Amino acid sequence: MIAAGCSTKKNTAGTRFWQSFTTRFNVYFNGNEAYKEGMKAIEDGNKDSYQEILPLYPIGNKKTVGMGASNFDRAVEKSQKAIKLHSIKKKPPRKPSKRNDPKYKRWMAQKEYNPFLHNAWMLMGKAQFQKGEFLEAAATFSYISRLYATDPKIVADARIWMARCYTEMDWFYDAEDALEKINNDSLPKELEPSHSAAYGNYLLRQKRFKEAIPYLITTIKNEKRKKQKAREYYLLGQIYEETGDFAQSYQAYAKAIKQNPPYELELNARIKQTEVIPPGKAEKTIKLLHRMARNKKNAEYQDQIYYAIGNIYITKQDTANAIKQYHLGAEKSTRNGIEKGIILLRLGDIYWAQANYVEAQKCYSEAIGLIDKDYPEYAKVNKRSEVLDELVTYVVSVELQDSLQHLATLSEAERLQIVEKIIEDVKKKEEEERKEAERQELMNKREEAMGEQPFGNKNQPNTPTISTGDKSWYFYNQQLVTQGKNDFQRKWGRRKLEDDWRRRNKTVIANEEFAAIDYEADEQQTDSIAALEAGNDSIPTDTVVTDNKNPEFYLQQIPLTEEAMQESNDILSDGLFNMGMIYKDKLEDFSLAEQTFTRLYTQFPDFGNLDEVYYNLYLMNSRWKRTAEAEGYKNTLISRYPDSKYALTISDPDFARNALYGKHLEDSLYAVTYQAFTEGDYRTVDANYETAKVKYAMGQHMPKFMFLHTMGLLQSGDRKGFMEALKEIVEKYPKNEISEIAGNIVKGLQEGRLLAADGSAFGSIWKRRKIEQTEGELPADSLTLKFSDERNTPYLFILAYEEGKINENMLLYEMAHYNFSNFIIKNFDLSFVNDNGIGMLQTKEFANFDEAYQYMKLLYSDKDMARKLSGMRAIVISASNFELLQKYFSFDDYAEFYNEHFSDIPEPEIEGIMLDEPILIEGVDQAEEEDY
Repeated sequence: MIAAGCSTKKNTAGTRFWQSFTTRFNVYFNGNEAYKEGMKAIEDGNKDSYQEILPLYPIGNKKTVGMGASNFDRAVEKSQKAIKLHSIKKKPPRKPSKRNDPKYKRWMAQKEYNPFLHNAWMLMGKAQFQKGEFLEAAATFSYISRLYATDPKIVADARIWMARCYTEMDWFYDAEDALEKINNDSLPKELEPSHSAAYGNYLLRQKRFKEAIPYLITTIKNEKRKKQKAREYYLLGQIYEETGDFAQSYQAYAKAIKQNPPYELELNARIKQTEVIPPGKAEKTIKLLHRMARNKKNAEYQDQIYYAIGNIYITKQDTANAIKQYHLGAEKSTRNGIEKGIILLRLGDIYWAQANYVEAQKCYSEAIGLIDKDYPEYAKVNKRSEVLDELVTYVVSVELQDSLQHLATLSEAERLQIVEKIIEDVKKKEEEERKEAERQELMNKREEAMGEQPFGNKNQPNTPTISTGDKSWYFYNQQLVTQGKNDFQRKWGRRKLEDDWRRRNKTVIANEEFAAIDYEADEQQTDSIAALEAGNDSIPTDTVVTDNKNPEFYLQQIPLTEEAMQESNDILSDGLFNMGMIYKDKLEDFSLAEQTFTRLYTQFPDFGNLDEVYYNLYLMNSRWKRTAEAEGYKNTLISRYPDSKYALTISDPDFARNALYGKHLEDSLYAVTYQAFTEGDYRTVDANYETAKVKYAMGQHMPKFMFLHTMGLLQSGDRKGFMEALKEIVEKYPKNEISEIAGNIVKGLQEGRLLAADGSAFGSIWKRRKIEQTEGELPADSLTLKFSDERNTPYLFILAYEEGKINENMLLYEMAHYNFSNFIIKNFDLSFVNDNGIGMLQTKEFANFDEAYQYMKLLYSDKDMARKLSGMRAIVISASNFELLQKYFSFDDYAEFYNEHFSDIPEPEIEGIMLDEPILIEGVDQAEEEDY
């Protein structure tokens, strides 16, 4: 009896019972225990960011992915072993007497007869999911839904988990499809809570908050774990807050607190209540929060407490007190994390709304380094910070010159009195910073001492540590590092770590003698010493005083000579001009822009760019429908600067029409010009360039018009004119992307690289070979260099397209989804390659030509995929031929070769396993000893 029960080759009531019993209480039991341990590791290790919308499931927190991985690996291993050893696929003997019984027919139609084995399959999928392997888990659940197609309950459970996998990968269409299929069938009652949670999570991930609320409420009602229930109430409070239902939000946070959650969650729930607090509870809550701030237990959370107090003042429309509390919160912060970052964001928003851009810049500049790029407001804050970094450079420069020029008008005694007051403030500030550094040093030592105590946290992992040694060394002192970073950002703004980081414009070309020509505008120095060294040539270098507690340090910077005053005025006028342009174009603060421009033309009537100033004043007043003022600026511009491009532009009879439709008209003209260029019609290119110079001199395509016109000079053999025209593009448009191309071409030509005289390298991308390739660089056997028609060698399938014209993320998603949905066994590697203006998505690799060709046929036989891939070139190519294509040949060269050698071959007959054919697992010798 035991021997018979051990066999999976027989399908009887006895074998089914035995295999079910041994599955449940041996391999599966051990795997399930490992899964529970993994889930506990996630629950204990998950650390939510309470300043952001919580994920419904802890696995939605990216930092949680990977926790308990070894436990989940063991669960997968045990599940696979259970399936391998205890699966019963063999059909039982048929009973003719029941052949018309529908229930019996359904039972006979099943593919798996071990009644417990579906638990092992589900355990494997869940373990893969909790480990963060969402694609693998989705494949497992998809297989389960097919394997157990005759059992609606198992299918529904598998689809719920499948939907969760798709949601975590942001495959929302597929997640909705899986969930809707469950709705269309009868959903077992015991699965309603998990279905509701999965659907709620699907809506939350898409920020469809209002729709998600009823599903989240159902999930909370069915939640048994108190900690998770508290998280869900907190999340519900956040969702109500997002939808503007502050009363319900306040109540949801209160319910989270009642669950007796971990202290951090409770504290954050109380703080979040301050954002939605009813007016009548404001004063009482402020007193409570002040008591909490004095409690030593909350020393670590003082930043959040003062932030909460500030929130209440905001609801009371008391902005002054809110600013005071937010500043206290930032000062009290000890963690320098997202909590402090959010306080600074709120401060920055207030200053931004008040047009106090200097203070806003300080807040945003520090905050941007404390919040993650995934934070919802990151893009907005990052953009503002970049603009303000640029603006403040000029604001500080203008303020400095104003102050210095004011000091120049005072008597020597008055100047000395002011300087002595500055020195007194400097000493006081340095003393405060010294005391703060000592306090921080003491705190660091205390933390180290606590960490070294033998009776510390028993759960603390015993990992090797690097001795920090003497904290006086710069990089061991976090305060000095932070201070240095802030000082750097105040002076330079935020710069990417790269070569020539000091330069705003890095477009550099070389002249005929290979000397570098840098068209970068001079950096305006914000540091007073730097400003002195950059601008005050009247003071010899060897007399410069650098001690900021010496009165001469300040006095030497005052422009007391005519030469020094002129240099100060040059810095001042340039700063005002750039401030005005930033106010107008990047901040759209037209009022400040007008004030700045008005001061500029009033105080500096000889400023070099006044034509542009009057033009911008004309545009702004026209926009405000202040006709008289606009006409005044227009007349001034035309009368004083008749030959200016700005005067010519507004004098054009079609100016009003161009103002309304100019962008569309310019786009159309450029499209026609580019088409003419690709066809070698340089007469049309030149004619359209002349039109653009008159009508769209300041249009966004003007650098491109110039570039196409310049390529015509190359075609006519005017190499010198070609070089000069490219340099002109770089000079006039240093920040435009076309300038980088122009600069690289000039540099390449001067280094001896050749360029086709007809400019064909810039025509069709499919005809391009490497521009820098010369005959001397070809390999010795270049005369015999050619593509191979070998079919029995590794092949690739490539989708090629013009770089920048395809949404690569969407293409990757569509191809990955197609492969996952159509090929259960075969795994494909998808990767992007960009070369010479052509983007490529590679699918690899295939054993031979026949496999790759079959893949391409299957792909394009799917009408939906064929539609989505229209406009791209589909290429089947061997790995060796692809290497030649990248080095020596064009895509058109390969297309010609392919048509000659492969287009007329018979329909391929593939030997061995087809791409979409499943692989059967061989039976296991049941006499093998089972290692449980």
